[in-house]
Amino acid sequence: MSMKPRLFGTKKPDGPDLGRIQRTLQNSVTSIASRADHQNMSRAERAKVYREAAVAYDSGYRRKGIVLDYTSKGVRLRFPTNESLPPSVYLYAGAVGLEGPARVVWQQGSEAGLALQV
Repeated sequence: MSMKPRLFGTKKPDGPDLGRIQRTLQNSVTSIASRADHQNMSRAERAKVYREAAVAYDSGYRRKGIVLDYTSKGVRLRFPTNESLPPSVYLYAGAVGLEGPARVVWQQGSEAGLALQV
């Protein structure tokens, strides 16, 4: 009895190609300390909280959010929407004792990291 040819090529092997996985890992693993843009500085311990905060844009528009964690130098905020923040805002986080002009360091979805400007 002859088998029909497969429509979509040959059947794949049952297990993963371990050689391919090892080659990929060898090519992609780079020590973070060897990266030119990395600064070997320890990060301050962050206090975990869930407190209300707000940011104000230069235009006067104000957004409410929640402080997830903070240090004396900045905060991580979560907003109810994924709206992009401008590069700099005014932070109102009186519940954790922080207020002042801040720079948006990163934003991913509805969360953002802000560094207070000194």
